[in-house]
Amino acid sequence: MVAWLLVLHIFGFTLWISGLLMTTLVLLRHIGESAPEARAGLAGIEKLGLRAMADPGALLAILAGILLITTNSSYYLHARWLHIKFIFVLLLIALHVVVGTRSKAFASGRITLDRGYVRLLLIVIVLVFLSVLIATLPGEVLLTR
Repeated sequence: MVAWLLVLHIFGFTLWISGLLMTTLVLLRHIGESAPEARAGLAGIEKLGLRAMADPGALLAILAGILLITTNSSYYLHARWLHIKFIFVLLLIALHVVVGTRSKAFASGRITLDRGYVRLLLIVIVLVFLSVLIATLPGEVLLTR
């Protein structure tokens, strides 16, 4: 049971990060596009990345993570590496909200976006992704009492 929860957790996390990165990369392309048909198509791809990849991936990763914690709560709730991971997961949730709201608002024409801002979002998503990995994998070994 624990092994399957771990597989679901990792799969969800992978899907989540992939969806956020794809959406942000498409948004970066969307900013530079002037043709209305192309802009509409790119907005659709952004929506697909969020709704078909990032949203279900986040839900799966979070639910499987909660279930994993319940399998051995006395260990997990006292693990320092997990507390550090929680901080980065909260940042990832915030980034997810930012990417989703900015993408939707940009597609509807309510806001304009700067390429530098979207590049920064992309870099921050990658850094948070790496931070989650580092907190989880080496953190489990290095931060265990």
